[in-house]
Amino acid sequence: MAGSDGIDMFSGICRFSADEPERFSASMASADFGDVRVNRMRSTAVTGTRTSRMLGDVMGSYVALGCVRAGTAGLEQDRTTILAKAGDVVYVDFGRSFELDLSDRSDVAFIYLPRTLLAAKSLDPRNLSGTVLSGSPLGVALAGLLEPLTAHEPTSSAEISLIEHAVVDLALAVVRQSSDRAGDPGDMTMGNRARVHRFIETNFADPGLNVDRVAAGINVSTRYLHKLMEGEDRTVYGLIRARRVRFGVELLSDPDHANLSIGQIARRSGFAGLSQFGRAVREVTGSTPREIRMGSWAAV
Repeated sequence: MAGSDGIDMFSGICRFSADEPERFSASMASADFGDVRVNRMRSTAVTGTRTSRMLGDVMGSYVALGCVRAGTAGLEQDRTTILAKAGDVVYVDFGRSFELDLSDRSDVAFIYLPRTLLAAKSLDPRNLSGTVLSGSPLGVALAGLLEPLTAHEPTSSAEISLIEHAVVDLALAVVRQSSDRAGDPGDMTMGNRARVHRFIETNFADPGLNVDRVAAGINVSTRYLHKLMEGEDRTVYGLIRARRVRFGVELLSDPDHANLSIGQIARRSGFAGLSQFGRAVREVTGSTPREIRMGSWAAV
């Protein structure tokens, strides 16, 4: 599947879209074993949206475990935003609206389980929204089992039944482990935001750093990045700019760097030019770089 037509073919249980539809390409392999379906999706960067109008379809009675094999999967569901990386297992409830962001070169193996199956095991799907299971041997085992099954064609009903029971038992063990580990969704969001702050801290002095570079640096889409940072006081661009200004003011105020020109300080701080630096410093501090250097601004 490729291009805009490929996106239309890809859409079904979700409505998919891509920032650059002409570059889109994907492949999918699926197999059914009794009441259980498994599939493997490999694609370029794409966003899947499941709206409230779609919840009445047959998939509304299913939940899914997505084993991320490569890339990342960002999920927004029940006002919770999470990011699953390679090796993680993410829980998706198809009976509730969600938005799923798959990064470029993503590879995710899914198993779809009937909601009634979880209820029979005293597992409440509503308690698992936004859950990511990391570093789990059970998750690794499930991913390793699902991949070859998407290309397997059973030769008898007995084989189908045996595979179904084996896959379901392992998947339920993963669900139960996810339920036991389920923490505060806010903690997960804060952890992902911390990755953004660390990337900016490491790269703010690069004049080429921008929102797209931050998103690429932590392997998520810019759309997911903006959603992730909605609770912050500053936008991603604002965080980059504020960090550059703070570093520039530190250099201007440090006698050990008195040999540097203001233009050199601007470049070391990540600004493309002197005028951009001066404007940003004045907007943040109320003083010009020269005034700060001369000591007329007391606080750093």
